[in-house]
Amino acid sequence: MVLRMAMLLFAPAELYVSVQGNDSDAGTATAPLRTLSRAVQIARQRKSSRIIVSRGEYELRASIQLTAADSGLTIEAASGERPLITGAVSIPQFAITQTRDQALLRQIIDPAARPRIREINLRQFIRGEIAPAAPYGFPQPKIPTGNELFSDAAPFISARWPNEGYAKVEQVIEAGNGEADREAPKRQPIFISNPDRVKKWAKSADVWFYGYWKYDWADESIPAANIDATTGAVTLRTPHTYGVDKGVPFYAENLLPELDQAGEMFIDRKGGKLYFIPKAGSTSNYRLSLLAEPLVQIQGGSKITLRGLDFGFSRADGVHIQNGTDVRLEGCQFYNLGMRAAVIDGGKNTGLYGCNIWNTGEGGVALNGGDRNTLTAAGNYVENCDIHHFQRRTQTYRPAVSISGVGNRVVHCSMHDAPHAAIIFSGNEHLIEFNEFYRNISRTGDGGVVYTGRDWTARGTQILYNHFYDNIGIRKWESNIYFDDLASGLIAKGNLIERCHYGMVLGGGQDYQIEDNVFVDTKLAFFSDARGLGWYAENKPTMVKRLEDVPYKSGVWARRYPQLLTMMANEPMAPKRNVLRGNLLVRSGSLFDQTEPGFKKLATFERNNESKASGSWRQARGAPVLPVDKMGMVMDQVRATLPK
Repeated sequence: MVLRMAMLLFAPAELYVSVQGNDSDAGTATAPLRTLSRAVQIARQRKSSRIIVSRGEYELRASIQLTAADSGLTIEAASGERPLITGAVSIPQFAITQTRDQALLRQIIDPAARPRIREINLRQFIRGEIAPAAPYGFPQPKIPTGNELFSDAAPFISARWPNEGYAKVEQVIEAGNGEADREAPKRQPIFISNPDRVKKWAKSADVWFYGYWKYDWADESIPAANIDATTGAVTLRTPHTYGVDKGVPFYAENLLPELDQAGEMFIDRKGGKLYFIPKAGSTSNYRLSLLAEPLVQIQGGSKITLRGLDFGFSRADGVHIQNGTDVRLEGCQFYNLGMRAAVIDGGKNTGLYGCNIWNTGEGGVALNGGDRNTLTAAGNYVENCDIHHFQRRTQTYRPAVSISGVGNRVVHCSMHDAPHAAIIFSGNEHLIEFNEFYRNISRTGDGGVVYTGRDWTARGTQILYNHFYDNIGIRKWESNIYFDDLASGLIAKGNLIERCHYGMVLGGGQDYQIEDNVFVDTKLAFFSDARGLGWYAENKPTMVKRLEDVPYKSGVWARRYPQLLTMMANEPMAPKRNVLRGNLLVRSGSLFDQTEPGFKKLATFERNNESKASGSWRQARGAPVLPVDKMGMVMDQVRATLPK
């Protein structure tokens, strides 16, 4: 004991961690520690500045907590290695057995699937209550998932029907409460679809139905209250936000009878077992997610860096940073998380650089910071990051990056392969520049790849020199840049938009600067309207309330946004002072194909060009010079190669 204490007293500036280490050792390269939590504790005591982590999987049962006491600390991967910080437990092969419970197997609808089913006794790995199935979707809060099974670095899905795609609601018996009567006594939705199949689920407990119940931009997973064994009618436990319509897509999940294809799983929470069908060619590398809190939480502190680490296989977020200064996640990877990769809340000059993010359930990064009362910028950032497949659970309004506050930036990122938006922003004076967006909004309608709306005061954001391509959804209002419902005071300049549905939707706002953008092979370059003078006029109280929530009449607000001073006295709902200048439309229709008279009358149009010629847009008359080679990720000392 005396020897161990002496070794700790002389702990070096660098501490080492290895899965072969021992927390009683000194933390040297030859006598490494075993856990990150112990390394953080010693580093704090001894003022060590670096923790070097060797390859291996570091399973956490609680968050690693960093505070202001850890300022100046770097936690990084050993050279050439990629350690994994995980909230999962590895499942050894001996813990997996073939299911032989004949009563259970008879519940499986497809007899051919029964011999392929395997099981894991969860009581060996989970103490206490097994996590319940978690709600998700457009109106639901972001909460940890239930326990998930992974093999070969990919998640299993909850046993569902149909196996691929969606079924359709055939008959609505009761739509449930909608927009007009949300405060009325609750009316549970009741519908019928494929009754012969649905009747077979009548004895199943805890069945969930996920669907786009009313609109193609509002999804939700809702548990069943009842499944009628005679009629096949489904009664949902709670109403959907907008009610239920005939013909909308849905699927049913968490269904033992539908456990019939490789890659599906079902958890019997009462019996304490997980049943699954192995994926073809899968290895014995199985993991079960357990941790329901962020893997790392950083509260306050400055100049803290996490470098070259992987964060994965957990039920919640990867990293939370609150009120940090110069806190940096560099060259890290985030994947197979139930929620998001990172949440940055407050602070300044804090963000992600050169990180890869994929297979997250509820979006990529939440980026917040800055003071709206004083319009003080935070300078928080997401830069040179590759973010894709970031909506594997909730499929709407869970963007790759959500931006709020003042003066934050998303630069040189690639955001792709998602059913809905890539960036949703609010607040003031953000920078969205030199990014690449492709194959987004692929499942939804009436959405934008880069989206904001419903606030006159959320001004000053610049969307500059980004490349948008192949963002095509269900061809219903989806746009690449979407200024919705009177969003105002925004700049879109030098963007290249190719092979998409709509280029930009200018939704009746004021003070747009739309300059030097190029549209190539889009169905419609601009949809520009005066909705504030028409159907959106009834929402004026909401807009006024948001105006009154900020100190727009004095100080920095009055100096920076003088248009707000006279807004209420001069037709606030009209689309005024909008400028469209120097834009090029190549095989993308006309500038005025969908421009309402109320918008056209009040806007300024200068030097815009249209071309139907074949060939490159660069040869078209009036083509602006765009820095296309700067759009997207860049190689540097952090990102040595670009993802394929």
